[in-house]
Amino acid sequence: MPLRVAIVGRPNVGKSSLFNRLVQRHEAIVHDAPGVTRDRLARTVTKNARAFEFVDTGGIGLSATAETPAEIADAVQLQAEAAIASAEILLFVVDGQAGLEPLDREVAGRLRKSGKKVWLGVNKLDLARHDARAAEFHELGFGTMFLLSATHGRGMPGLWSALMDAAAEIGAEAEAEGERPPRIAVVGRPNVGKSSLVNRLLGEDRVIVSETPGTTRDSVDLEVIVGDRRYVLVDTAGVRHKRRIHTHVEMWSRHRAEKSIARAQVALLLISAPDGPTRQDCEIAALLAEHRKPCILIINKWDLNERLEAGVAEDGTGKSPRRVRRRAVARSEYEKALRARMPFLDHAPLLFVSALEGYHAPRIWRLVATVIEQAQRRFTTGVLNRVIRRAQERVPPPMRHGKRLKIYYAVQKTEASAPTFVLFVNQRKLWTESWGRYLAGRLREAEPLTGCPIVFELRERFSRADPAGTAAALDEG
Repeated sequence: MPLRVAIVGRPNVGKSSLFNRLVQRHEAIVHDAPGVTRDRLARTVTKNARAFEFVDTGGIGLSATAETPAEIADAVQLQAEAAIASAEILLFVVDGQAGLEPLDREVAGRLRKSGKKVWLGVNKLDLARHDARAAEFHELGFGTMFLLSATHGRGMPGLWSALMDAAAEIGAEAEAEGERPPRIAVVGRPNVGKSSLVNRLLGEDRVIVSETPGTTRDSVDLEVIVGDRRYVLVDTAGVRHKRRIHTHVEMWSRHRAEKSIARAQVALLLISAPDGPTRQDCEIAALLAEHRKPCILIINKWDLNERLEAGVAEDGTGKSPRRVRRRAVARSEYEKALRARMPFLDHAPLLFVSALEGYHAPRIWRLVATVIEQAQRRFTTGVLNRVIRRAQERVPPPMRHGKRLKIYYAVQKTEASAPTFVLFVNQRKLWTESWGRYLAGRLREAEPLTGCPIVFELRERFSRADPAGTAAALDEG
């Protein structure tokens, strides 16, 4: 297990900057405004065969504002407290430029009560001549102090040395590369219930849920064990249309959501039953298709599609009145309309759920396991070429410019997130998308590939004068 380090402190002291420095990526959103970080953001880092999990938290003592409603401010505090409870080390960050403030003393008191090991990080000491400003923080009474500049990297070697020693004490060995759990990204437009569904799938309230659109601003990685399998569930910020992005925070949130899609093995596209499929839902679906991601369509808030009406029921003595459920829209009608709007995701299975009531939520994990298994299916070269040859004999490719496409040979790529087939053809320009959909259908008859897009990469046949090029292409496939 990794050494878990929670980065805590009052708002706007540079916690997210320090988090980014430690994980060596621009993962957390950094902004001058307090309250940008809301959920716990965790990343695991391997260094010298030791594993560390760093957790970025919202500011303790965050006040309610117009940008941060009271319910969200309270939820940020609960998330920070949960991070403190689960960590082995608390890295308490203070602002060396601003000096010791009353809220720092209040936070220090809370951390002492936790009984955890607390390290003090005096941040924003960009130059050596600023180090004297750290002296006043000794009164907080924490023995271990680091003088840091997260922006410029000052003091990081000393911090890492202490972290390595602490990791050695608990035996925080790094995982083997091949044992990393698959990443499941929960994506959708704002306020469709992504965080509610994540909490339902985790079985606990790990991310903040609010009716305020934009509550989740960053992608949050959450590890979960289902049966004997481990997954990383990624709660992403709502993907807004670019024309509706008005702040740098919203722009970065969209970027982080798109990055989470690119890194995921499977995406869960959430659509609000009362509203969708909207134009924005279709744009997100197109983004998934562009990244060639295996996908599951989740129709959330399906409970709002049902209503209670007066009805009758048969009993032993005759008819008796009772209340019965009626659906405003039948599932078949809804699915038909959705498939018409998103034909490029016709391979994605569809599930109607209610994150609030837990309706059908357990089925999601079974579908996720199925889609991951299907994405790893491999055609032998012989079977693949027989399927393609029969498909050409059954329905030949259409003529274009007096010529017909010929597929001489095909191989499946082994390292691809979705089933990808390299086709060696006479001329790429003769390929048509309609015949490509037909060929994909014939491949699905041999292997369903549930939830997975089928990708074709066309390469023109090499000439006899370049046999090395043909061999290289086959090796790459």
